[in-house]
Amino acid sequence: MSSIQPLESVLGKIRAKHLLKRACYNVTKSRIEEFSAYTVDQALYQLTNTHTKKLEQPINYETGNPWIDEAEADADSVVAYKLMEGTIAWWLDEAKEDKTVRSRMAYFLFSFLSIDSDVAKFNRGVFYDYLRLLDRYCLGDIKELLYQITITNLMLHYLDNNENTKTNPNENYAREVLELFTIGKGPVAGIGDYTHYTEDDIVTAARLLTGWVTNYNKRDVTNHGGDNGGIPTGKPVSNKHDFTEKKFSTRFGNRVIAAYDTNGKTNAQKEARMKEELVEFFDMIFDQEETAKYICRRMYRYFVSGKITTEIENDIIIPLANTFRVNYNLIEPITQLLKSKHFYDEDDAEIGDEIIGGMIKSPLELALQTLTLVNYPVPDPVSESEFHYLFFYQRELVRDFLQLSSQKPFSPPSVAGFPAMYEAPVYDKFWFNSTTIIPRYNLGQLLLNKNQTKVDFKVTRFVEENISNPSDVTVLIPELITLLFSKAVNNDRINYFTNEILLDNGSLSAGMWTREWNNYMSTGNDLGTEGALVPLFKALLWSQEYQTN
Repeated sequence: MSSIQPLESVLGKIRAKHLLKRACYNVTKSRIEEFSAYTVDQALYQLTNTHTKKLEQPINYETGNPWIDEAEADADSVVAYKLMEGTIAWWLDEAKEDKTVRSRMAYFLFSFLSIDSDVAKFNRGVFYDYLRLLDRYCLGDIKELLYQITITNLMLHYLDNNENTKTNPNENYAREVLELFTIGKGPVAGIGDYTHYTEDDIVTAARLLTGWVTNYNKRDVTNHGGDNGGIPTGKPVSNKHDFTEKKFSTRFGNRVIAAYDTNGKTNAQKEARMKEELVEFFDMIFDQEETAKYICRRMYRYFVSGKITTEIENDIIIPLANTFRVNYNLIEPITQLLKSKHFYDEDDAEIGDEIIGGMIKSPLELALQTLTLVNYPVPDPVSESEFHYLFFYQRELVRDFLQLSSQKPFSPPSVAGFPAMYEAPVYDKFWFNSTTIIPRYNLGQLLLNKNQTKVDFKVTRFVEENISNPSDVTVLIPELITLLFSKAVNNDRINYFTNEILLDNGSLSAGMWTREWNNYMSTGNDLGTEGALVPLFKALLWSQEYQTN
């Protein structure tokens, strides 16, 4: 029986590693050891702490100045596009450094509140503002986040709600806010009826959403979003808004948002009413029990497994949704989920048989967790900004790995996001196919190509820093496997990596390897050790065990 009850024992190394790999991008040997002594309460306290960023905004590698503060960036669309790509590099590096669940939660929110960063190339700030919203609300009030997402400039532009007026309604955003962002499209129950809402509800929602337009004029524009940390938003234009009554279907209990008499009202009063209607709209949606269930299912598929059985629906999703509905604060369900016996696969007789090591890593997880596990020396964003932004992140990690692996960050193939996040029944298996297999297997080769990355990464140094006795193959291989793989492997796999890869099918003996290592330690000459360790490093990274979390 699946159990949402919290795990009661300390984590230990396997469960600590599982939690860190699923909850954040920053996974290191020292963090695994630290978390192994924690209870789930102690672990989640650490993971939900505030994270301080290295840089509040990306650096323009061409000028050395903070990007958002450069007034000239909007004037040159080519420069603006380069720096928009720089913002993705900035986010990736900050996510890599984030020791909390915040970056993973922000990307979870992106997985169904999707935009395409490419549409932001015309304006330097709107994509940054969108990312700030995800970061600000990733452990907070999701109703407030939906309000903010609705009026943020990038979403207004991306789904055409800036063109939605009372005389020319546009239903694009209204449709997606119901189908993808909140309550979800249920089974077809009749003509224009999707169980959770109807086509008429989309029409009515579109009328409610009229009159909001993009506002790109200044970074210090009046904040129309309320207490959102001063993040610039679009603005309400009252003469474009439909103030007549909005009556929703029986799927929403025939909820009515009352008409507003604009006679004698000031523009400020009319704009205030537009904001009130948005609040009422999201209150109505989140009053439906299905909304919490829909978001909790997406959370489960993102953090635990794509497979939701009737048992999991009843024993995990519904209790999570009940927790969520108390105040719609995201920290509550994610904490409950990551503490649960079910998350650690300890709610049945076969411990660790399905969940630990049971999901294929997304390319983003594969890349960022590899960088932290091997302590990869990424160029510094300030002192080596061109190498950092242009060569390492934009060209190598994004262009030559993530994009080829079908996960260009913040550029999904459709408004629905990346198929691995929603497409049944494959879900995470989408990441591993005939198109993506080669770039995934080439990750090790890419990281070792210093001519491309401008980074001189040595496998020998990584081994020296993480293995207790690297000169002994009977210690070296098991400890590397323990560090890199999500769960233990059998002796056949240990022998394979030892004899066929490190010792090259007899080209080296265990004794010869010991002499090579000792020579490195005494002289600093790593030619012999690198020659043996580089093929091992690549083999470990392309192994089936490393491809899963």
